[in-house]
Amino acid sequence: MRVVAGKYKGMQIISPPKSVKLRPTSDKIREALFDVIRFDLVDTVFVDLFAGSGAVGIEAISEGANFVYFVEKNRIALETIKENIQRFGIQNQCELFHIDVFEFLKTFSLTTVDFVFLDPPYRSFYSSKVLEALVNFEYLSDLALVIAEHLKEEKLLDTYSKFNKLEKFKEKEYGNVVVSFFVNSNKEA
Repeated sequence: MRVVAGKYKGMQIISPPKSVKLRPTSDKIREALFDVIRFDLVDTVFVDLFAGSGAVGIEAISEGANFVYFVEKNRIALETIKENIQRFGIQNQCELFHIDVFEFLKTFSLTTVDFVFLDPPYRSFYSSKVLEALVNFEYLSDLALVIAEHLKEEKLLDTYSKFNKLEKFKEKEYGNVVVSFFVNSNKEA
């Protein structure tokens, strides 16, 4: 697995051992995802939920994000992210959380975030649950983008609303995988 674009283009990303049974976001999907958000990434804050190897967050930094929060519960995957952070020399541009995603969204105080990427285990059908948690997440900036990678069979709503209002504005299919893009369109303080 390699970084597909930006200042680290072509550099190899270490993957967790196969025994961990994680499914990294493919190069093809990462490239397509960053084609949509590339020009909005400069000097932003990005959250990589269910981070796995950290590939998506590393790609965000490569493409101009200022800071990335990596959230990963699996200890072995967490060690892989640490290796990748060292490999890319981005220690000052990120923070790593070893915690469950839902606990993270409920308990951590952050700076305002501009992008959230979530790629939960496919058969968990957690994407809707994470989106429901994000509507209460007070650190999403106005017009923040939330990107969910999920199976086609997991149907996501067009709108999730409470404190934040996440509205789907784009969906791209890659075989049985879908990447859904949401914008925080009506943040009520």
